[in-house]
Amino acid sequence: MQSSQSNLKSLKSQIITSTLVLLILNIIDVELTLWGINLHLITEGNPLMQPLIEMNPNYLRSFKLLLPIILGTACWWTKDKSRRLIIYGMGLSITVYSFIMLLHAHWIFKSIIQ
Repeated sequence: MQSSQSNLKSLKSQIITSTLVLLILNIIDVELTLWGINLHLITEGNPLMQPLIEMNPNYLRSFKLLLPIILGTACWWTKDKSRRLIIYGMGLSITVYSFIMLLHAHWIFKSIIQ
């Protein structure tokens, strides 16, 4: 019984931590994206996000803030059902956003040296 409570506490901690990391990565992503677009260094590569930028950049900001919160909430609600799916799903999300941060670093560095 103690082990299962400990595992649940650990999973809750992982969900909260992963959600916060995704939230921070999303904030950095949206601000760097909008900065790069405003400086005409990049264009939005995601066709689903482009209309949000065109309507109002704050729509994109709001969406990017809500996305990790919705994902974290969904993980929280299903934490008793699929521990492995939650861990791998959050890990994949963090990996994808970390790769996006590398892309941002690339265009920032490229724009500095040109």
